[in-house]
Amino acid sequence: MVKNFLVDKYFLDDYQLQLLNIDKNAIVIAGAGAGKTLTILGKINYLIQGNYAHPEEIAVISFTNASVNDIKKRIAFNVNVFTFHKLAMSILEKAKVNYQICSTNLLIYIIEEEVLTCEEDMQYVILKFLNITISFKSFCSSSKFKSFCKLILTFINLWKTNSLSIKDIPFHKYTKLEKKILYFIFKIYRKYIIEKKSINALDFDDLIIIATRYVKNISLNYKYIIIDEFQDTSFIRLNLIKEIQKVTSAKVIVVGDDWQSIYRFSGCNLDIFLNFSKIFKNSEIIKLVNTYRNSQELINIASKFVCKNPLQIKKSLKSFKNNSMPFIFAPYINKAEKFKKIIDYLISLSDDIMILARNNKDIFNYLDNEFTLNDNELTYKNHLIKYYTVHKSKGLEAEYVIIINCNDETLGFPNQIEDNIILNKLYPKKEIPYAEERRLFYVAITRCKEKTYLLYDKDKPSKFIIELKKLTKKELHHIEYFKS
Repeated sequence: MVKNFLVDKYFLDDYQLQLLNIDKNAIVIAGAGAGKTLTILGKINYLIQGNYAHPEEIAVISFTNASVNDIKKRIAFNVNVFTFHKLAMSILEKAKVNYQICSTNLLIYIIEEEVLTCEEDMQYVILKFLNITISFKSFCSSSKFKSFCKLILTFINLWKTNSLSIKDIPFHKYTKLEKKILYFIFKIYRKYIIEKKSINALDFDDLIIIATRYVKNISLNYKYIIIDEFQDTSFIRLNLIKEIQKVTSAKVIVVGDDWQSIYRFSGCNLDIFLNFSKIFKNSEIIKLVNTYRNSQELINIASKFVCKNPLQIKKSLKSFKNNSMPFIFAPYINKAEKFKKIIDYLISLSDDIMILARNNKDIFNYLDNEFTLNDNELTYKNHLIKYYTVHKSKGLEAEYVIIINCNDETLGFPNQIEDNIILNKLYPKKEIPYAEERRLFYVAITRCKEKTYLLYDKDKPSKFIIELKKLTKKELHHIEYFKS
């Protein structure tokens, strides 16, 4: 039984150590700031240092190139670290499959071309489906055209990543009009397949699907497959891992946080995370209890907030930090003026400040000519301030965090744009309204090491702000506002 284990200058805590002592399939369930990556590194080091596996017998998979690079920098051994797409490409290379990667714009180009050139009867169907009365020509030059094309793109992506076939489409749930839209979508998709074949190209989802078929034809010697951010897994990714395990008998070890599952729109399915023990038999469940970023007061409130969704796994997170005022509510009349006052105040306290937005362009409503924005950096009075959308902030942290645009608006926080009925019938929701937006807001409010400032129009605070105020008042018996 391992008791002391040093990783990256930190000793693993008792909960993290549990993973070292397990040699079967395992899921590590963690909260924000609980040291998920440190736990992964600890398992890798333990396996290699204890001669339980050679570096080449371990495959580590993470969700993004950024997280892969972060793990690579921190691993002391030459272990293979992949995104799912890079893993698929390595399999296809071993299988000597010839292909090229098709442009990420190819599908949207074909969608737009097919919509623009569709026959008159299909034009009528599209306008009626969208419930708009303008001419088709006017529609094609409007924002509704782009939205309709995006709907088709999302449908195809969800259909593919959930490993569905035509037989899986619940046609009985669709109206005659909706069925006509579906047939139009499949016509577009067939054209996309033909176009890819003509140039011997695969898209990123194809890579994973085709690689899964070739796993049995190549030699793989993995003893352990370790997957980070497992809450963001799709069915085609799951199928690839199951196929690798079938031919290698590798132990599958996954780490993630269902409270931070925020990529449903790209095909990720939270059911996979929630049902890990059913999918991978003879498995162990470990919960990381300690969190090292947020104060206990913030954790208490954020946990109650995200668990309003009954499908979230209950966790009792503990912190060694205290902060009696983790949330500062900042209602405004003049958003740019209040924003600047908060920035002026915070730069007097720290150089570690992060601004978060629900939508990428939100920040432009808060800036004047004293600010310069360059990618993810805001320059103000010779100070550099980090700026991200909440989706891009996952895994990051700062002493002070400012969340902007927490308003009750269509593009506020929560974003109130509902999925089209075509999508909802394909991939029905089992959760409460705004469940994914709730998880996204949880990600936002847990990025801070000290305090989170919440900016909102005083006349239209969002549903989440109203709810967070009630939780804050109930938990701490007071609410602090930024009034200066």
